[in-house]
Amino acid sequence: MLTNTHINNYRLIKQIGSGAFGIVFLAEDFITGEEYAIKAVMKQHSGSADEGVRRSTILRTQLYHFFKSFQNRLYLPSVDLESIRTLSQEQLAHAPHYKELLMHLTVHTHEHVVTIHQVMESSLATFIVMDYITCDLFSAIVNEQVFAKDGLLIKKVFLQLCEVIFYCHRLGVYHCDLKPENILLDKWYNVHVCDFGLATPVPELAPNVCVGSSYYMAPERGSLGRELRAPTAAGDVWAIGIILINLVCICNPWVKADGLVDGTFRHFLTNPRVLMKILPITDEFYSILLQVLQLDPEHRSTLPVLMEAVANCEHFTVEGPLSTVERLSVEQYNRFLGDSYNVRSRKLCDDYYSEDDEFTTDDCGYDSDRVPHSLYGIGDNYLPRSLSGDGRCDTASSAAPELLLSTSLETNYSRDGRWLPNYAHL
Repeated sequence: MLTNTHINNYRLIKQIGSGAFGIVFLAEDFITGEEYAIKAVMKQHSGSADEGVRRSTILRTQLYHFFKSFQNRLYLPSVDLESIRTLSQEQLAHAPHYKELLMHLTVHTHEHVVTIHQVMESSLATFIVMDYITCDLFSAIVNEQVFAKDGLLIKKVFLQLCEVIFYCHRLGVYHCDLKPENILLDKWYNVHVCDFGLATPVPELAPNVCVGSSYYMAPERGSLGRELRAPTAAGDVWAIGIILINLVCICNPWVKADGLVDGTFRHFLTNPRVLMKILPITDEFYSILLQVLQLDPEHRSTLPVLMEAVANCEHFTVEGPLSTVERLSVEQYNRFLGDSYNVRSRKLCDDYYSEDDEFTTDDCGYDSDRVPHSLYGIGDNYLPRSLSGDGRCDTASSAAPELLLSTSLETNYSRDGRWLPNYAHL
């Protein structure tokens, strides 16, 4: 048993997730009573293991014997978080899991990134203490379907996601694995991005470099890869566009944006309006998707432009509760976002347009009737219509979802087993 082990002032309660190189535990600080997620990451990636055996399985066995040798009570030294920022590339090469930490620590003070509270070292693994947030976006979309009747909640979550990723990009952090499982939601449905295991500081990736999960991978990462290097940020923008479809339609448009292996995407390459056949979307929403699903990453929508379009969109679907959606006013925008966003985002917009004299912060929409929105955090007195009871998200989920790609058309989480639309009309 890996539970009921004490590491310093933390007691491991249960395992809540696992990935390619780590295991995540729910833990309690027995001094304060606060709950945290503790991720145990292998210090060395074994190359001798059978490829059919997941490294997390090996780590689980190793941890069992390691904990047992200390009678399930460990006292480990903490790592100074600031010192991680000073590691050289040579040092990171010998400790690759610290690259993830470095990327995460660069942006973790943002209110919509999961916070790292402590890093503890042992001879076997590194233990990372993070916020514990019980709900992920996948569960909220598919299992709970909390967005099915709430256009404002869709805008809230989507704009928060855009804003925090825009912030990451401005600090030179490109996530490269954006998907609903890596986006956590607190009890007020505020976004918290996690899992920077594939994040990179490289602004351009070599052609055909496959990074991320197939559903959310941009076409330049596959057979449509160009001879030139592609901007990494544009790959995150593509993934965000697919997540927008998830939020509105509760499905994915295709398994992979590669015409050689996916028939639906092959149709999209010749006729983008195929989206109108397989998704219940309006022309207005379709035009937004065209901006973000541009095949050429250089022509893909920027996040500020995408945020404005979604904030002002009044019709997501052709029928049902999302056929009429409130367009956000500047007052709503500022109320939802809060002061910390307004200060930070205005500076980011100033930096964003600083190289073009024709643009001012007015282009970010702060003083216009039509708002180019980014994140908005719901105040304490507002609960979305789709929330029940005390407004909490009761769906348990992993704080570090599985990183391995799935080629199945079904997921392990959806109640009805489908995560793709009906293609009968193609």
